[in-house]
Amino acid sequence: MKQIDKATERKLYWLFTPMALVVAALILDLWLGVNLNFLSWCYPAILGSALIVFTGFAIAAIRQKCWGELAIALFMAIFMLLNMSNFFVDLLLPGH
Repeated sequence: MKQIDKATERKLYWLFTPMALVVAALILDLWLGVNLNFLSWCYPAILGSALIVFTGFAIAAIRQKCWGELAIALFMAIFMLLNMSNFFVDLLLPGH
């Protein structure tokens, strides 16, 4: 399976920065007691920061014709979206 070249992959690691900031806010709010009201804005922030990463890697995979990596990234993104929407919980517990 063809992979994204290492130089591009190192540049794409910068796309994880927004996700790291969201995790830092989570740690400050839930573990250290800083009142950031994290639970009111956490889902859009986590979703947006994760989609930034998936979009960047998907664009790089398309440009370099790495179809296996693109398929894996799309599967992970769809699984993440279904998991965040409680699809699997509703599937297992229909009356819940």
